[in-house]
Amino acid sequence: MSTESKRYLVRGDLAARTVETLKENVECPSLSPDGTRLAFKEAIDADPAKGWRLSVLDLATMRVTATGETGSVDDQAAWLDNATLAYTLRQDDGQPDVWSVPADGSGTPKLTIPGAESPSPLT
Repeated sequence: MSTESKRYLVRGDLAARTVETLKENVECPSLSPDGTRLAFKEAIDADPAKGWRLSVLDLATMRVTATGETGSVDDQAAWLDNATLAYTLRQDDGQPDVWSVPADGSGTPKLTIPGAESPSPLT
């Protein structure tokens, strides 16, 4: 949910007509295949003008782990499996590439598909 230039992760119950705020500064969430984590883009210092950090939220502990991608990721990540995220980064000339990175904060990003965008796993 977004309101007054702030972004929130919320949990709602349509039948009960309730909404509960879980965390601030969460945008473009993507649920892990096992349903235990959310990948999301987090505005650096809560200011989108400073860029976006690709992070993962553990839903049981509400602990956030930044991925090894330090560039600004203004994209909704896709889970390739329970351990790996894919996302688009644009080159200086605007051309897209799909990259992947471990979801647990370890490892380094790797170029996965040059010249592509909007990753989606095939199951």
